[in-house]
Amino acid sequence: MKSKKTIAAWAVVGLSLVASAACGPTTSDSSSEVPGSGTTSGSTSIVNPGPTTRRIVVTLKTYTIPQGSTFFDGCQPSVVYQNDETGEELEVYNYTNKTKYTITNKETKETYEAGDSLPAGEYTCDVRYSQNGYLRSSVNFTVTEATPEVASEGKGYTTFNVSDLAKYEIQNFDGIETLGGGGMPATGDVKILVIPIQFENVKFGDDALVKSVLNEAFFGESEDTPWESLHSYYKKSSYGKLNIGGIVVDPMTYPVDDRTLDASNTSFSTTVCTWAVNQLKAKGMDMTDYDADGDGYIDGVEIVYCTSQQTPGSTGDVNTGSNDLWWNFTTNTSSGPNKASPTAHRLFWSRWDFVTNSYYATSTEGISYDGKKVDAHTIIHETGHMMGAPDYYSYDRNEGPAGQVDMMDNNVGDHNAYTKMIYNWVAPRVIDGSSKNFTITLNSFVDTGDFLLVKPTSDPWNETPYDEYLVLQYYTPTGVNEMDSTGYPEWNQPSTGGSGNVYGHGGTYEHPGLQVFHVDTRVAADFGDLNDKGEIIDTSVARKYTDDPQPEAAYDNEGKKYQGAAHRVHDNTPSRSTEPDGSPSDARELQAIFPSGVNSTDTSSYYSSFGDMSHLFGLDSYRETDDTLTTESYYGGSTYSNYRLRDFFPNDLAWNDGSTFDWTFSVVDQTDDTITLHFINTSLN
Repeated sequence: MKSKKTIAAWAVVGLSLVASAACGPTTSDSSSEVPGSGTTSGSTSIVNPGPTTRRIVVTLKTYTIPQGSTFFDGCQPSVVYQNDETGEELEVYNYTNKTKYTITNKETKETYEAGDSLPAGEYTCDVRYSQNGYLRSSVNFTVTEATPEVASEGKGYTTFNVSDLAKYEIQNFDGIETLGGGGMPATGDVKILVIPIQFENVKFGDDALVKSVLNEAFFGESEDTPWESLHSYYKKSSYGKLNIGGIVVDPMTYPVDDRTLDASNTSFSTTVCTWAVNQLKAKGMDMTDYDADGDGYIDGVEIVYCTSQQTPGSTGDVNTGSNDLWWNFTTNTSSGPNKASPTAHRLFWSRWDFVTNSYYATSTEGISYDGKKVDAHTIIHETGHMMGAPDYYSYDRNEGPAGQVDMMDNNVGDHNAYTKMIYNWVAPRVIDGSSKNFTITLNSFVDTGDFLLVKPTSDPWNETPYDEYLVLQYYTPTGVNEMDSTGYPEWNQPSTGGSGNVYGHGGTYEHPGLQVFHVDTRVAADFGDLNDKGEIIDTSVARKYTDDPQPEAAYDNEGKKYQGAAHRVHDNTPSRSTEPDGSPSDARELQAIFPSGVNSTDTSSYYSSFGDMSHLFGLDSYRETDDTLTTESYYGGSTYSNYRLRDFFPNDLAWNDGSTFDWTFSVVDQTDDTITLHFINTSLN
């Protein structure tokens, strides 16, 4: 990282806060404009050729807003289309792109869009509505000099601690946990079993070397590996809250020729796992050492298998049809718990050639095996599933909601704040409405775990990870992000003709910037009535969203009410995402928000912008301070407004739960490891 250069967008100290003041409505002229007549939408002069039967009438809820506000979110315009001939009156303020706004500073003549952050000054907004030609009107408004206060605890935000959220750790919720419970703990000292498996017809070779390689991959220290091991990665990513240890046992030979197996039968992995654990028990291994949470299940079994078979989709497969068995995945066995002799339940099934590859062949760190080095990316991703997190990419392969730069998306870099919150590694600072105009500084998320949770003030946070909200985290190319920030070799695939890379940058972001995610992890539960015997009256049970998720069914015999265990309903795979009643849902569990306002994640070509810096919020004036200094813009923007980012929400200006987001925020200061945001509440209450 370079020196801590700081560039502020404007001064944030020394002035008192100036509150918004509403003025009386201004008059607004109207005219009918024929396309091609020469009048532009940026004009501040309205020409009325005479009486007209059609017009638009523009009024604002407030005509004075503080600097840093946006026109649409701050002034909240009403644009009413009137037709005297038909008697029609229609509100068209955001009529599916038929109404457009151009804001002009009267003094500087600089123009802005409706979702842009505005400096102090006097403005005219030119409104153009397309309806059998163009109807136009204008309205004047003022942006005042109103310097925000610097936020502090109870004055802008409230800080939560991990202890406040401990009972909501995902491992406690079988209905929310992605594989249904019984997984690996995400906190504390956890020991896992690593079992190398070979077959009668294919062997690893040098058993001692194989064990050494796997010990490095799973339990090595950072300095002993080309990148990280499973242990060192999660020690860093969890801020020391998860310490993964364990043992690599001697390679075991499963007595079958792998060429004879049904390659579509992924449950064969559970057969091998159960067999291997029973073999180890028969040799006297005490499995209680591998059950840290005492639930009767081994915390994690990670099987690394050596096979003669190709990966799915490869040419030259010996078996026809689905080849999914010869892939990497996490699953469960059907074994029940046994606290006296814990059984295998959650397992990771991994190809040996995914543990060792040529990506780090030139590295001086780590053991070399046939010219290959350890690469723990896949192990780390699958262990995320071992602890209950889902994939954030879409199995439908027609969109990439989470934006790809995440360990549970494209296997790169760090976990995001939502994932770390469900693991109980981090807790947010929550924007609470105690201040309406303030600045707040965020530290590097990967280095400190600092992040913001933001909701509409009309709908307070339910104080669980399972709600609808924004997550704001300051990405920096440090820690477990650093090496992938130059592009992870797995995603380096030249385009046809050699013009660039199919997967864009193909790694984590190269420079610091603000990541914004829309999280909708509202969960559902069955609700119903109880009879006098405390039994559920089946006909009264209905599944709906709950702000009070319970890990198990709860019975209120006194009130004769029943609430079932919480269930996850939203998913980043469209075909899997549902409403509580099981009907299809447009809601995504984790949606990356790009500052451009253009949702490029919902197209089948989403992968081409993997790691693109334009996906981050930041100041274009912020630059590295070496010879690579450039004037070329690489951030997609610096302002979040409801109007500007509406393309990322299925209900346009409304959130999935029907609420309206009433905050605008902009980046006003940025260094290598901190970012300062200016928040303005757009509510008029």
